[in-house]
Amino acid sequence: MAKVKTIYRQIDQLFSMSRSFGQKKKELKKAGQLDAAITGAATYDIYRAACMRFAKDLAERRGTTKFQICSVTSEEVRNFLERIKQIRRPETVHQYSSALEKLEKMTNKWFGRVSWKIEEFERPRRSREDVTVQRGPAYTPEEADRLIQELRKINPRAGDALEFIRATGCRAESIFGTALKKGNKTYRDFSKAITAERINLQKRTVTLIEKGGKVREVRYDGQFHNLMQRLVQEASYGGIFAGINQQTIYSQIKMIAEKSSFSGRGLHGMRKTFAVQRHKEYISRINELVKAKDWQRLAEEFSISEQKARRMCKNPLRKVVDVVARLRLTRDLGHNRVEVTYRYVPRKEKKK
Repeated sequence: MAKVKTIYRQIDQLFSMSRSFGQKKKELKKAGQLDAAITGAATYDIYRAACMRFAKDLAERRGTTKFQICSVTSEEVRNFLERIKQIRRPETVHQYSSALEKLEKMTNKWFGRVSWKIEEFERPRRSREDVTVQRGPAYTPEEADRLIQELRKINPRAGDALEFIRATGCRAESIFGTALKKGNKTYRDFSKAITAERINLQKRTVTLIEKGGKVREVRYDGQFHNLMQRLVQEASYGGIFAGINQQTIYSQIKMIAEKSSFSGRGLHGMRKTFAVQRHKEYISRINELVKAKDWQRLAEEFSISEQKARRMCKNPLRKVVDVVARLRLTRDLGHNRVEVTYRYVPRKEKKK
């Protein structure tokens, strides 16, 4: 009789077999392997932690850690999610249910048939205001200028990288590539890192390839055109910022911030600075078009229906203007949900 492994070991095995770091989602989808694959390291860590929490809950209720994952019932899954729903924020509940959906697909591929009916679970509605603020606020324009200026004195290429993030709102992977593991060895994949070919000086746009191979084109402001010209002119074959050490830059940013008497928020703080400035520009542009009653251009520039654009020109509610600006900002940042923009540009508190 085969020895039954612990539920923790089974989940660990499933996640190890389903790890597809560095592979493109489009290629996995074509091969019919996307459902049971995890392509991102962050998603891998979040989902694995959620599934291990589920395993611990199951083990406590069953009184043993040794049982087959294929014996888990839809009722056990639903009861667990209902308990999580009572004590966790809506966003966390969504994470748990998504993680268990992925676990179900991995189990079906590798171990045997299960049907947990997670899609029938009623997930709580996520509020746009109920979003975790991450890693502090954006750098102010003065702080951003100071950081870039001082970093250039220490490492000119690192200063350029920081200004590039401010100009485009790109993620760190566009600068440093992506850290991947092969066995016990860690290496960097620079296929998503920015190259000179992805900077269009005529259109003043940059093409970014991030998070699962998603491609987006971001416009940069005129104040950064000299930077872009220089980066293209000085670029050699491969990534523009190849050779820059990520941890070294983090340490240098922290040191400069401490000397300048403000809190260092790493590279992500500069991405937030981009978001705050871009949101401000979009609000201004929408108000300009609304004032001119130019609903055709409003619909075209902000990808909304003509009917909605007409309504906005007739009755420009501040909340609607803000959401339309955030919708476009969502695309610039490479996210799928407008709610996430509140992490970058918090809602202004109402005056009491």
